[in-house]
Amino acid sequence: MKMVLRLLYSLLLIIAGIGHFTKKRGFERTVPDILPAKSFIVQFTGVLEILFGVFLWIKKGQAVTSKLLAAFMIAVFPANINMAVKEIPFQPGGSPNKIILWLRLPLQIPLIVGAFKLGRK
Repeated sequence: MKMVLRLLYSLLLIIAGIGHFTKKRGFERTVPDILPAKSFIVQFTGVLEILFGVFLWIKKGQAVTSKLLAAFMIAVFPANINMAVKEIPFQPGGSPNKIILWLRLPLQIPLIVGAFKLGRK
């Protein structure tokens, strides 16, 4: 079961991380206006997501990686809140789905808990 969870997280993280480069403008819109250097933040978090996706498979550091991943997910949570409050659609130029934007916020909790579980033996 943990292998399946690790695979799902890894795929999600790597695909999302690549998206930070291929759909950079869309991700930049999710960064709260109070933060400077939106392009850098998007690229940096994209690199982190790709690295997390890879590091989840390195046995020796899985405990540390899972804790850092959970902390990372908590740190980027304000971007999800920003999307919901400002009704930022997932696709630039698209229309926002307010229900999904708000429903995905509580769904972050099991994702964070799952990240912690990936590092447990």
